[in-house]
Parts: sequence; C-alpha cells; structure tokens
Amino acid sequence: MYTFNRPFSLQRRALACTLVFAALAPSAALADAAYPNRPVRLVVPFPAGGNTDQVARLLAQSLTEQMGQPFVIDNKAGAGGNIGVDNVVKSAPDGYSLAYSTLSTYALNVGLYSKLPFDPLKDLVPVALTVRVPLVLVVPASSGIKTLPELLQLLKSRPGQFNYASAGNGTSSHIACHVFARMAGVDVQHIAYKGTGPAMTDLLAGRVAFAMDAPSVVNPMIKAGRLNAIAVAVPQRMKSLPNVPTFDEAGMKNFRAYSWNAIWAPAGTPASVLDTLNAATNKAVADPVNAKRIEEAGVVAFSAMTRAEVEKFMRSEYDIWVPLVRTMGVTLD
Repeated sequence: MYTFNRPFSLQRRALACTLVFAALAPSAALADAAYPNRPVRLVVPFPAGGNTDQVARLLAQSLTEQMGQPFVIDNKAGAGGNIGVDNVVKSAPDGYSLAYSTLSTYALNVGLYSKLPFDPLKDLVPVALTVRVPLVLVVPASSGIKTLPELLQLLKSRPGQFNYASAGNGTSSHIACHVFARMAGVDVQHIAYKGTGPAMTDLLAGRVAFAMDAPSVVNPMIKAGRLNAIAVAVPQRMKSLPNVPTFDEAGMKNFRAYSWNAIWAPAGTPASVLDTLNAATNKAVADPVNAKRIEEAGVVAFSAMTRAEVEKFMRSEYDIWVPLVRTMGVTLD
C-alpha cells in the first residue's frame, strides 16, 4: 500500500516539470537556430521571365548563400497570382514555403474578385518588403509613336478598335492601363495574357497598341529600339530611363502607377523564423552587388524595415487600393 504525502508529491511533480522544461529548452533553441535545415520553396505566382520572377531569383541566390540552404523558385501562375499564393497559404506554417508576390495578390485582387480562396490579412504574415516597381508606358517602335499626345490622338481616332496588353487579370499592369484609359478618356480593349512574356511578344509584334510594365522587363527592348517608352508613372524621371518624361511632364497630371514586391509566409509561422527571414532579406536587398543590379533593372529597393513596419506599410496600401479598385467597377469573377 502506498501512502499519499501531498507536500512531497507536489515537490516531486515540480521537480519533474523543471527537468522536463530544462530538457526541452535546448531542443527548442536548437530548432530555432537550425532554420533553415532543408531547402526553402519560394513561390512566385506568375510565369518565369517577368519582373517579379527576375527579382525573386536575384534575392533567392543571395538568401541561399547567406543561409546555407537552397531557396528554390517555384512558379505557380494563374488567376492573377491567386493560385500560387493560395498554395502557400495551404502549406505548413514552418518557413519552408513562402510567397514572393506583389501588391496585386495582397490588395488589388481583393477589389477585383468577389471571393478569394484566402484572406491576405488573416492567412498571410508579412515577412519583408524588397522593391518598389514603377511602371512605364510603352508602344511598339514599329508604330512610330513617340509621345503621349501622339498615342492619345491615335486611340481617340478609332474608339474601341485598339487593345492593350497586361500580364494577367488583376495585375498591376492591368489596373494601371485601365486607370490610364479612364483618365485619358479613350475606349480601348483589355487583353489579359498569362504573364509578361506573352504580353511583350504580342506588343512587339504590333498586335496590341500599348502596355505598362516594369523597367526590368521593358528596358532591354527599349534600348534595343524595339519599344518606344512614352512616359513613366512616377513623380520624378528614372535613372534607368533619364530621357523618358513623367506623365506630369507629358501632359497627364497626377497619374501614378506602381507595384511592389514582398515576401509572405503562411499565418502561424513561428516569429523566430519570420525574424530570421526578415533580417536575411533586408541584408540581401542592401547587398552592394544586388543593390546595383536592382538599380540597373529600374526598380527601387526598400530600406530595411522591421516586420512591424512592413505590416504597417502593407495595411496602408491595402486601405488605399482596395476601395480604389472597387470604385472602378472592374470584376474578374
């Protein structure tokens, strides 16, 4: 028969708990310190070759070098980026499946679709901002058009008969061209392509009249004389296109069009992992070699931000763009 001595039992239990926690603590610390201990999947929800994909690959290489494990790009395109992001949302929240995406999948698509398979505010956790992407209005060089007034004159001469290209429904290039057409008072049709590559192919062939895209995409074709840059949708001229006027200078005041790139993780990812990724991404963006390549691509690197600062910025962008897109009356369901 066992006798029950309450004080002694409590002491033994307390000692046992202390020993258990002492045993677990080093393991938890080692688990945190070990991240990543296997390859990390970086999902780009757009086809290979576009601006987002190009910057993602640049940063993935730097993250691989820093962290000693491969950061592997996984292109999962479709539905304006929603398919790839949803794939990450449904992945384990352990830091090994991340989304490298844009303003489109975080905010624009919320205003464009009546229902999304995920809620970006609840199902995603911001990790780090990487680059801001100003957009450039371009036309085929074969069109002979070199200025904004010339383009508008042509579009207004034949209402409804000209098309513009975008990288897909709901992408920044789509929204930018739509707003541009409304502000300019021109009747043009939208053709949504499955990514920037196919859109540029048809633009170069003259099958569409114009497009807006990132400098990293259009600059090589501008320099090769295959595209004419009409205007940049930012307040100041860009270093990579010093001879191209802003929209303000070209005669259309207060037109702005841009996107930005960032990394997200599924909600529930441990804070220690998110902090590790935030620090490594900030370091990758600020690396002198990467910074030079980012500038040459015509995009603008963000300064280092904490995760709290990143989340504050993203929420402010969400509050600006979601209502704006909804007022446009454009739906993609």
